[in-house]
Amino acid sequence: MQAILSSIERVGNKLPHPFILFVILAGLVVIVSTLLASLGIYAVNPQTDAEVHVRALLSGDGIEYMLTNMVSNFVNFPPLGLILVVMFGIGLADKVGLMSTLMQVSVAKAPSSLLTFCVFLAGICGSIASDANYLILIPLAAMVYYSVGRHPIAGAAAAYAAAGAGFDASLFITVGDALFAGISTDAARLVDADAYVSPLDNYYFVACSVFVLAIIGTLIVDKVVEPRLKRTLPMGKDFNTDIETHELTEAEKLGLKRVGLATLAYVILVCIAVYPDASPLRNEEGGLIPSPFLEALVPLMFGYFVLIGLVYGLTTGKITSSRDVPQRMAEAARELAPTLVLFFAISQFIAYFRWSELGQFIAIEGSNILQSTGFTGLPLVGAFIIMSAFLNIFMTSGSAQWALMAPVFVPMLMLVDFDPAFVQAMFRIGDSSTNIISPMSPYFSVALVYMQRYKPDMGLGTLIATMLPLALGFLVIWTAFLMFWLAMGWPIGPGIYMMAGS
Repeated sequence: MQAILSSIERVGNKLPHPFILFVILAGLVVIVSTLLASLGIYAVNPQTDAEVHVRALLSGDGIEYMLTNMVSNFVNFPPLGLILVVMFGIGLADKVGLMSTLMQVSVAKAPSSLLTFCVFLAGICGSIASDANYLILIPLAAMVYYSVGRHPIAGAAAAYAAAGAGFDASLFITVGDALFAGISTDAARLVDADAYVSPLDNYYFVACSVFVLAIIGTLIVDKVVEPRLKRTLPMGKDFNTDIETHELTEAEKLGLKRVGLATLAYVILVCIAVYPDASPLRNEEGGLIPSPFLEALVPLMFGYFVLIGLVYGLTTGKITSSRDVPQRMAEAARELAPTLVLFFAISQFIAYFRWSELGQFIAIEGSNILQSTGFTGLPLVGAFIIMSAFLNIFMTSGSAQWALMAPVFVPMLMLVDFDPAFVQAMFRIGDSSTNIISPMSPYFSVALVYMQRYKPDMGLGTLIATMLPLALGFLVIWTAFLMFWLAMGWPIGPGIYMMAGS
């Protein structure tokens, strides 16, 4: 195990920062497109029979495109606006303390018999709070486990698994939904200029996945992880910990009640707006799939989080003047700075891929190989998930990994009739499951530090051995659940199936 860990860490450390990686990839696109164009390489689109010729970026037209479109490539990058708007809303609710309070209530007040299940529900759904999910839930779960006579490291492991391995499942629409949908849309437009992937397109599947993963995680922690920890890391009575409990104030309790009422009122208003057949939020036939309602999901989500953030902040005194609102939003936006820098490099890479026709060329040739070998259907689904999970060990940034994979695999699988939103759903399983066993994850060491509060001599190997059953369990069961979902013929989101023509 130590040898495997060392190899992963050694390979991962040799990878450049994602920004530099995409700069290098953009340069490779420039070179490869010029080489293939000089050789007259082309492919035939099987859907239109049109010839797709690779265009050289190191040509007069290519150089002009790169210089004159650098800003527009970035500004028009689909995930950019989505993630900013969503983060403004969620960030306000987070910065006034609502997210952390919800996590504390959901775990600390859980019945002992349902403790592990509640930790998983809170952790999986807590991805909406981003980094706070790890920083609050892991020590909180460890403390609660110890307070009821259970192994605290098992609680920390459950919280880490829920937050990391279940990151891409949620009962709520998250920043990740908007981010992945934007990247998928950009990639899908390499072969279909009108393609659009909504943040809601995976919702049915990922929302149901929450309960499947919570059940599986509970069984693994209670039946495998905790019994093993009791044998290998028995807890003594003489250790010290500096974890402090936090009792909710009366203002925080009142704030949560008002948030509940505000949520109910908001849902009722949205239902009233959508219900009439003549509603402008419905399509011309009076339906909801597709409709302006689905396209307006991000603004509606922004409005909801602003509402509950205001309600909670005003009640608890975290918001005392109108100036506090934009200030809290700005605080959240500042945390996006590294993401925006990364987006600049990603947007250029994808734009070069599209303009040069290199993306479409690779997609066509790749789809021809898949069809000629007969490697499609469920075997392809399983192979894609495993590949995503393996790559995720070395590149734990979901946005960077999807930006790398999507321009190649989304168009390729679209040409064998896979829906781009379904390709994204497959990726999300692999992207989540192996987060908790990767030393490259920024939260790997965070989880270890929290666990060392109870066992100061605990090492990386012990952490990996503790988390591996959970990572493999999530990967296998979540993949099997997707296969079951497909066998039942259910949509993974509003009007979205595995095959685009379904």
